Amino acid sequence: MRVACVYLDMGRLVAWCLSLFVVVACGSVGEGSTPLLPPAPPTAALVAWNDFPVHANPRPIIWFGDSYEHTNGFADGSGKINWLCGHFVIGTGVQLPSAGPARAVAKWKPGAMASYPSIGADQAFARLLASRKDAGGSNCSSAAAEVITAVRWGEAGFGTDRGTAQMSAWLFDVGAVGGELGYPAIDASAYWGGGKTASSGGVGGKISADGLTLTIGLIGGPDTPGPCGEDYAAAAAESVTAVAIAISSRIHGDGNVGCTLEGHFRTVAVRLAKPLDGRVLLDAKGNVGSVCPENGDC
Repeated sequence: MRVACVYLDMGRLVAWCLSLFVVVACGSVGEGSTPLLPPAPPTAALVAWNDFPVHANPRPIIWFGDSYEHTNGFADGSGKINWLCGHFVIGTGVQLPSAGPARAVAKWKPGAMASYPSIGADQAFARLLASRKDAGGSNCSSAAAEVITAVRWGEAGFGTDRGTAQMSAWLFDVGAVGGELGYPAIDASAYWGGGKTASSGGVGGKISADGLTLTIGLIGGPDTPGPCGEDYAAAAAESVTAVAIAISSRIHGDGNVGCTLEGHFRTVAVRLAKPLDGRVLLDAKGNVGSVCPENGDC
C-alpha cells in the first residue's frame, strides 16, 4: 500500500505526510498502459459553501485556528508538558488591556491587506487558553501553570485558506522557558463562521496569474515510467463560491515487483472554467485547503 497525502502551505507538509521506507508489492497496472482518467468532479463538496460571500470586501478570513508559539527550549520534561497542556497564568503585576488599537490588520503575500475591528488582550488570552486546553492529553492532570510575565501588541503569522497571514496579535511572554505565545487581535466577526474553520489536510497548491490553472502539491510515488512509478489525475467541481478538487492515482507494476515507499513531491494541474478569485478551495470531502499565488511563497 502506498501512502499519499496533500499539503497545505507550499513547503510546509502536514505532519502525517511522513516519508516511509517500506518494501511492498506494487499494483497490477503495467508500464505503458492507457492514460489515467480523471475522477468524477466532487460536486457534493461544494454545497456547504453556497452561502460564502465570495465578493465581500474585505473577504471574510478563513482561519485554521492556530496560535503562534515560540520557545527557546525546556529545562525538563515537566516544562514541556505544562506548555503543551496550555496551563498559563498571568503573573503578578501584569495587566491585560481590555482594548488595543481600534483596528487590527491582516496581510497576505504578495501585498493584500485588510483591516478589521480589534479585541483586547483579555479576550485574546481567554480564547488562547480555550484553544489549547488539555492539548497534552492524559498528562495534563498533573501539569503546573507557566507564568505570563509580559503582554504586548504585535504581529504574528497564522494559517488561512490563502496562506499564512501576518495578523495583528496579542503576544504573551512566558518567562520561565523564554517562550512567546500569540493570538490574533482581530474580532471574531472578521472570520467566516465567527471563528476558526477546521482543515483536515485539505488540498493545497498555487494558482496561476490568470487564476485559471491550479497546481496541487502532494506526496506520493515517483514520476517515472518504471514499475514503481505513480500516475495522478485530477478533476474540479466549481460553483460561484467554491472549487472542489478530486485526485486519483495509479501505481505501475506487474504484481511481482517490490517497491520502496519513499515520499516524492508531486504536482497535478487542474484547469478551471473561471478564475479562482475569492472562491474557497476544497478537497473531495469538503475540507478547506490553502492556495497561494504561483509567483509568491505564502
